[in-house]
Amino acid sequence: MSFPALREIFESHKEEILREVIHRIRRFPWSPYQQFLVHTEEGRRRLRIFVDLFGRALQGERQTFVRDQERVGYARALMEGFGPEVLTQFYSQVPDVLWNTLQETADREGVLLPGLCREIQDLNDILFRGYSSIVRSYLKVRDERITEKVNELHALQRFTQEIISLLELDQLVGFILRRMTDLFGVEEAVLAVFLEGRIQGLYHHPPGRQDPEILPVVEKTCREEAIFFLDEAGDVFGEIDHDRLKRVASVPIRTRGRVYGVLCLCNRVNGFTFTSKELEFLNQFLYIMAVALENAFMLKEVEQAREALRLLTGKMITIQEEERRRLAADIHDTLTQTLIGIGYKIQFCKELPNRRPEMLDAQLDSLLRTVHQAIDQSRNLISSLRPDLIDTMGLVPALRRHVKGFTRETGIRVKTRFPRRLRLSSEVNICLFRVAQEALMNVYKHAETNEAGIDLRTDNGNLVFTVSDEGRGFEVSSNVQQARDRNKLGLLSIQERIESIGGRVAIDAGTNRGCSIRVIIPHGTGRACDGQDQGDDR
Repeated sequence: MSFPALREIFESHKEEILREVIHRIRRFPWSPYQQFLVHTEEGRRRLRIFVDLFGRALQGERQTFVRDQERVGYARALMEGFGPEVLTQFYSQVPDVLWNTLQETADREGVLLPGLCREIQDLNDILFRGYSSIVRSYLKVRDERITEKVNELHALQRFTQEIISLLELDQLVGFILRRMTDLFGVEEAVLAVFLEGRIQGLYHHPPGRQDPEILPVVEKTCREEAIFFLDEAGDVFGEIDHDRLKRVASVPIRTRGRVYGVLCLCNRVNGFTFTSKELEFLNQFLYIMAVALENAFMLKEVEQAREALRLLTGKMITIQEEERRRLAADIHDTLTQTLIGIGYKIQFCKELPNRRPEMLDAQLDSLLRTVHQAIDQSRNLISSLRPDLIDTMGLVPALRRHVKGFTRETGIRVKTRFPRRLRLSSEVNICLFRVAQEALMNVYKHAETNEAGIDLRTDNGNLVFTVSDEGRGFEVSSNVQQARDRNKLGLLSIQERIESIGGRVAIDAGTNRGCSIRVIIPHGTGRACDGQDQGDDR
């Protein structure tokens, strides 16, 4: 009795074999590859292609089957959860089902299987060549990944070695932009530097390019501290798998919970590939960038602090000398002249008993008035150096008297809001009084306004002291050179005073929108009652 060839059995039972293979795979433990083959249209299509090509291999077209397995194996090797051990488990199902079908057919036909040794050998050869091509694909991918990781490590090492030698911010930013442009093959890179929640600088490479679409994405990235992308339609999205191609990828540069900047990679026309793989590569550089930027900022802050200290020291020396000259002039013009007058009167009174005794009482009364005048002048001089009310009555009475004198001398109306009762340490009292003096003098010299305000209150356990005006204002800058050029060393001295007692200063100002100096001193430095005393001092 003749027995049909193995390939004929396969062709006549192909649909049955395919259904049985799918049925068996459904019973396997869950894995990404099992999910792919059974529950996706593409997976079921690949199973049918595999069965078709396997049948053609039985008919002699083995090379087509082997090339397909090599191509598919390479693609699967790049996917997570599609390891070679998983593929091997599924790979054996088609020949296993075919072998069972062959046995069932042989039993029905009464044929002994040893007569098919040649065809069974061909079957095993096809399976071996197909599986070998898959294994080679996985080995190829593994070698490529090893090479890729080695190249990434070399790039990271070179980047680190070069960046640690750069301390100037401009040089550092320029280096980062050039390297990121080269490493990710983009046309343009942008780096926004952030300080105190604001963009302090926006740097482009190549220089001169400015895309109005980039700034909103940068601000959103900094505000939400998350990665955002811009697609070809100009829409902003945050899911990296939303689209393989991006026009802009905006990534925060942060370390220890602080954002130091935002890096944008851009291809305006055709976009560029940026997936989880590219993001993982970029993340290795971002931490190094953040540390380098942090060091640059710290170095700049130290240099500015040194410059500020030098300027403040110079100003203190100048103020001391001016105060000494003023005090010497005041003593000469008032107290000295009065004491000279007292000396003349005493000499005159010594001669009166012998010459005009009837005038002695009147001259002694005049002398007593002159002595009282000298005492008052002495008190005024002492008060100008340190208001006596601060020590006897406290901060609020001293501020009220100073505000009245300030308004009388300058014509600037000062609105005040003080607590009814306030108890502070002597150190805090004199510090806040000097802040008020300095701030009001700045209003008089620079604000070009007729109104100012002083507010003193407690808020959440903190003492909050604010001096404000609605004058011409100025642009706030941390640059000491600008502070010196614009005669704002008074603000630096205020900051130094407050920081010396553990407080902090916030300055809110802008051109033509006035200035507000807000001092916050931590809980524990003083207590105030809940009632507030409101009024205008003129």
